[in-house]
Order: sequence, then structure tokens, then C-alpha cells
Amino acid sequence: MSTSSPLTWTSLRPEDAGALAALANRIHIHDGDEQVADEPSMREWLAMPGLDLEADTVAVRDGDELVAYGAVGVSISTDRDGRVRTGVSGGVAPEHRRGGIGTRILELTERRGAQLATERHPGRPAHFRAFGGIDAPAGQDPYSPGGRRDARALLERRGYRRARSWSEMAFDLTGTPLPEVEVDGVEIIAPGPQHREPTRLAHVAAFADHWGSTAPSSEQWAVWWSAHTARTAQSVVAVDPEGTVLGYVVASEHKPSVLHLVLVGTRPEARGRGIARAVIARSLRAAADAGYQRAELEVDSESLTGAGRLYESLGFTVHQVSATYEKPITPPE
Repeated sequence: MSTSSPLTWTSLRPEDAGALAALANRIHIHDGDEQVADEPSMREWLAMPGLDLEADTVAVRDGDELVAYGAVGVSISTDRDGRVRTGVSGGVAPEHRRGGIGTRILELTERRGAQLATERHPGRPAHFRAFGGIDAPAGQDPYSPGGRRDARALLERRGYRRARSWSEMAFDLTGTPLPEVEVDGVEIIAPGPQHREPTRLAHVAAFADHWGSTAPSSEQWAVWWSAHTARTAQSVVAVDPEGTVLGYVVASEHKPSVLHLVLVGTRPEARGRGIARAVIARSLRAAADAGYQRAELEVDSESLTGAGRLYESLGFTVHQVSATYEKPITPPE
């Protein structure tokens, strides 16, 4: 992707991992969120199966400095409603904002995303999806601080609308009583290498009825499973006597002393048996034993499975709320 500008517009390269992490952290701090990026994670993302750096990413440079980026990715499968999810993401260094860079990045990634969605899923309805930032505390301007205002205003000008809210919940591992749960006929254990694909299949089944969810490929799942942030010892699988994974927690560490429960799920046919409660309880105990101070997870605020109520009953509390923005894709002519 390219465009004319006083700045240099190219694509991201594998060697940009360090600069990309530094830029992302500057953006996170300015925008008031708590995310942390590191070079190994960016290196893994830049090598993700299915991501064509030359065609699917944008890099904006001021001399040798990376000052903005963008990327687009299209799901390999459709969601429960038969829609194609086309994720657009990016960021602009605070001092380079309000000059049209973010708008141009979004234009480029949308154009590429519409092309990919049509090529990979011809005739299917498709939509763009973007992260809309963290909500301001009650009583404050919903578009503040600066980063949230910038992102949401840009998305809304481009026709995006808030489509979903996500409760980001936290569990204090230093002061909250840890639950202990067992389920008859089910082994609750940390996963081994042999559980990688069975857990992916359990995840596909568990999230088939969830809003906006699409199935990851085996190749994508393998990258997530073996990422340097993955924490197998604090991840959990619930396995029946036949070896089927009925439920799971996939955990990772992105911030020091904080365990992130990235994925939590139970196969539909195994719901109602306490499996989700059991795998979460074991993950929390393993986290506490390893010295973590807090555990975090995200839940769809409109989940039909009652996941939010389950997490609250275990001792999680809502820490903040984030937003997903969407807009329909008009197929390119």
C-alpha cells in the first residue's frame, strides 16, 4: 500500500518489530489504556500465517522513525450470521495526529479489506471491525481522553457505529478467596502438546454461537498456543475419559504479575456441569501459586451464556468497558 505524502509511506517489515512495539506503547500511554506491547509479540504478529506484510499493512515513517501503522485481516470462516469479519487496526503517534494520517491509513486498509473479503468469500455479506477504545468512567466525557476521542471520532466519520461492549474483569489473587471446584468424570489438568488441536476444536465448538466469532485456522492457533506470552502452566483443559477437551482456559502474560485468561470456553453439549467454573478455578489457583497478583479476562457484555454472571460469582469485578465498532462493507466494483 502506498500514497503520496511528505512522510514516507511503505509497508511494515519483519525488522520493524522493535519500532512497532515502541510506537504501540507510546500510543497506549497517551490514550490512557493499560496494554503493553513488546518486541517478541510484534515479531510473532508480523509473521502470522495469512498476513501479507506488503499488501496488508501500512507503515508511515518520518525519516527512519515509525510514526504510524495500519493492518487488515480477513477471517478464514464466516461468523454465526454468515458474515465475513474484516479487522482493521492501526495507530498514529500523538504528535502526528490531526493531519489526516489516520484517515488515510483507514482508507487504505478498508480498500484492501474489501478486496480480500470479496476474493476469499465471494457473495457473502462482510463488515469492517475496529477497536473503539476504553469507555471513560461514568460522568466523564465519553470521548476523553485524547486517544479515545481521536479513535472514535475518526471511526464515526467513516461510518462506523458501536456494535458491542466488552467488560474487562479483574480478579485480585492476593486477597480474594480462591474457589475449588471438581467435576465428576472429567480430568482438570494443565494442557500438554497433545491438547493443542483438541483445544482448538473445543474452542470452535464453544464459540460457534457467539456474536462475531470466527474459527481460527490450525496454523493461527499453533502460533497463539506457542507464543512467548503463552502460559501453559496456568492454562487448563477439562478432558473426558475418551480424551475429548470439553472446556478450557488459554492463559497468557502481557503485563508483569497479571495473568490474562485470553480464552475461556465449554463445548455446548458439556454446559451446565460446572466445567467452566472448574477450569477457571484451577487457572486462578495456578496463577496464585506462581506469584501472580491479578487475573484478567474480557466478556461480551451481551453474552447469552451468562458468562459475566459466572465470573462475578467467582470473584471477578468489572475493571473497565471497551467498545467494538463496525460498518458494512460495500463490495468493490
